[in-house]
Amino acid sequence: MTFFRIAMLGVGNGFCKSTYHNNALLEAGNRLYLLDCGATAWLSLHELGFGFDDISGIYISHLHYDHCGGLEEAALYGAYAAGRKMKLWLPEPLRDTIWDHYLKGTLHNEAEGKLGLADYFDVEWVSEGEPFVFGPGGEVRAGLPAYWLRTRHVPGKFSSSLVLDRRFFYSADMVADTVLVQRLARDGVRTFYHDADFGTSPVHAGFDQLCAYPAEIRRCMLLMHYGRRPEGLLQSDLEEMKLLRQHEWLEW
Repeated sequence: MTFFRIAMLGVGNGFCKSTYHNNALLEAGNRLYLLDCGATAWLSLHELGFGFDDISGIYISHLHYDHCGGLEEAALYGAYAAGRKMKLWLPEPLRDTIWDHYLKGTLHNEAEGKLGLADYFDVEWVSEGEPFVFGPGGEVRAGLPAYWLRTRHVPGKFSSSLVLDRRFFYSADMVADTVLVQRLARDGVRTFYHDADFGTSPVHAGFDQLCAYPAEIRRCMLLMHYGRRPEGLLQSDLEEMKLLRQHEWLEW
């Protein structure tokens, strides 16, 4: 078992200003990593007392601006201020889209020979289920093993979730999926960081849907992406689930 800790950089959706975008700061092997890098990620890191030089790498789950809108800053700061390429783990299905359809308009620079993603980042493409490591040199013994799996979010668009150390699930963005979470629990996952929507969203897990998960799953579930805590919501209303709080470190 590899011990690690996580602080949510934000627990809001793409439009929530008070609790920022749903991204996380992961500490493993005495190094810090970002789980997604939305448009508010660097501001939130600054508020925690960290910056680019403290981060060893970034994992991107999908191409929505609240999950990858901070990549331009990472690329430009790395190239022109820090003088290093940030490690960037990317799911293989993003290979044909992240540069040509997302970053190229900002970062393409013929004058300086910066013509692709690898000119700004130390990129590692990862296939579904393929293990990779948050840690020095990518060595399992020195870091935290992980793999990604495709999960359902916006129809027709790729989105992924992470499993850390085969016992911790981080949903990023997904709709409710009882079959998936039960399978993961059978495979040894004991903690679920799951996005939740207290309103009505067709592309996120609604709170009422999460309440329909089996009790043994709900007891292991911590909620994110909910934005602001609804007025009058009590712990007894959460069906044994808990709300994650922005900038609070939890150890696992």
